[in-house]
Amino acid sequence: MNQLPTALALVAILFVSAARAATDDELSIRKDLVDAQSRLTHAREAIAAEKPDLAKAFDVTRASLMEQRRKVRIARMAKSDRDTLLKALEKKHYTSGQDHTYVDGQLRDYGIKLETFLLPGECEIYRQELDNFHSPTGTPAERLQSRLGSLEAGIHRLEKLVGGSTLVGEAVAPDGTVKSGTFALAGPSAWFTAEDGSLTGSVVWEKGSRNSKILPGESGEIKTVMAGGEAILSIDVTGGKALALATMENDKLDIFRKGGFWIWPILGIALFSAISGMIKLAQIVRIRTPAPDWVSRILAALREGDQAQAESIASKVYHPVSDVVGRCLGYVKAGPDVVEEVLYEQLIGVQNKLQSWLPFIAITAATAPLLGLLGTVSGMIRTFNVITVSGTGDAKPLAGGISEALVTTLFGLVVAIPALIIHALLSRRCQGITQNTEKLGLTLVNGLRGEKFQKNRADGGNSDK
Repeated sequence: MNQLPTALALVAILFVSAARAATDDELSIRKDLVDAQSRLTHAREAIAAEKPDLAKAFDVTRASLMEQRRKVRIARMAKSDRDTLLKALEKKHYTSGQDHTYVDGQLRDYGIKLETFLLPGECEIYRQELDNFHSPTGTPAERLQSRLGSLEAGIHRLEKLVGGSTLVGEAVAPDGTVKSGTFALAGPSAWFTAEDGSLTGSVVWEKGSRNSKILPGESGEIKTVMAGGEAILSIDVTGGKALALATMENDKLDIFRKGGFWIWPILGIALFSAISGMIKLAQIVRIRTPAPDWVSRILAALREGDQAQAESIASKVYHPVSDVVGRCLGYVKAGPDVVEEVLYEQLIGVQNKLQSWLPFIAITAATAPLLGLLGTVSGMIRTFNVITVSGTGDAKPLAGGISEALVTTLFGLVVAIPALIIHALLSRRCQGITQNTEKLGLTLVNGLRGEKFQKNRADGGNSDK
């Protein structure tokens, strides 16, 4: 019981100590809290003092960034627009260049054609325009303007041609001589009359020729027009090409000139073939087929023992069988077998004689196309040589080789086809003559055999009696 108060006292002491310690800790915590609140207040005050400057600096930085972004966006948009505009300008420049090249080419072609169709006197009139056309200088626009001079010259010339005009100049006669005289121009046609009156005709323009060529004709009408009168003239709207073509067709020797060298061997072969054919034809035409009773009369003469009469009958026929039978009659006494052998021996000679000259015709028929083919190859080689030098822009330089190639082939076939036909006809006729000779000869042999059989039979009958 005495220990209880002591324990209670100890508990009270511990409680008081604990309360005291708790009070001290609370005071310490409160002090720390007050200090923290004081520092927080000072920090807030410092932040509040610095916040306007920071906000101002942030606003300035943000405004600057927005401006930079705007400038970048504007710069990017300007570059895209510049690229688009540049592409459009490049496309327009390319299109303009193509148009410039096309127009320049058309003007160049027109200028070349104009210069080609100008007469020598007209070339002097438009000399400045032609010089500017051939040697344009300056920028592309200035060069194009220089070429436009040829178009203006052409329009000026066309205006003169519509109303008709005269011009002094030189022209080439058909024989190749150059004549001075006066040209009368009207539209696409032109006429010329020489000063000495030796040449009057239509003008033909030839490419590459300095002077125009004259086709004579209608001299009275042309002189009337030159004198200022009225006349009806033929107009060739093709620029003389139709007249030139008609002249070429009327020139029968032109085809021989176009054939070149190889046409002459072909013509030589044709002449040789024609001579051989005429000789052979003359030889065959004179041959006459004997009468149907010709062999019978010979056998009758032999039956009567008149050898001379038989030979006379055989010789009166103009046929190879006449010589054959005449030869066979000399061996009648030797018997029919010997006569048959002589017959076949003579037929060989007849066949060789009838075949004479025919091989020459066959050779010409086979050789003419080969020479034509040789001329064709030669002409094509010549054509390809011209193509190598001048190209294929102008077909006129190629005409010589092509004409040689085609004309030689033409003449080769023209010679070969008649030669083949003549050879076939003459060979058939000669074969018929040979067969007829053989037939008549065998008829004679069979007749002799028949006579011998009858004679032997008669001799046998007499012996029996």
